[in-house]
Amino acid sequence: MTPRDVRRVPARRAGTRRPRIRSVLGIPLPMMILALIIAALLGVQLATALEQSTTSASHMTGASVDSGSGTGTGKNSAGLTVVTEASLGTEVQRLVDTGTIQPMTSFDAAQCQQEQGITESILIMEEVSWGGEDTTGWLLVHGPVDRETLRANGGIISATVVLPTCGTGAHDEDPGQDRLWAGHVMIGPL
Repeated sequence: MTPRDVRRVPARRAGTRRPRIRSVLGIPLPMMILALIIAALLGVQLATALEQSTTSASHMTGASVDSGSGTGTGKNSAGLTVVTEASLGTEVQRLVDTGTIQPMTSFDAAQCQQEQGITESILIMEEVSWGGEDTTGWLLVHGPVDRETLRANGGIISATVVLPTCGTGAHDEDPGQDRLWAGHVMIGPL
């Protein structure tokens, strides 16, 4: 063989080699493209799911309670605060914090307190709408301490929700018929 023939042999071998696949950061380019396509499809699915979940949540219907006062408590059409067992603690905390006292109008709190056997002094009271039945009642917050001490230190106080007929003698035989709810509420310091 001549030196030219020797040079041609390696040239022919080089032409028979497979083309080399490009890589990005050591990852073959086709794998990188496939991973990007999968990530884009997952992103579109997640965005669609998020949009559907937030859209359906904004169209959910609830009770006919609006928050016109800005305090986060719901009011019914008559303007009374709607209170349930779940929201009672929050409402009592709000009343203690603000120190709001409503005029009693035709409600005799002292007579109601006596009928219900409440021996503690009434700290705060508010006319409310109780539960989903929209029953008008009075929330009586009572305890062994005065309101200022309660605001400063917090603690456990009693709360009783009664019908407006409480204190009128309508249920002398069973004063418990006037009671919608009674229990204790934990109040934090101001």
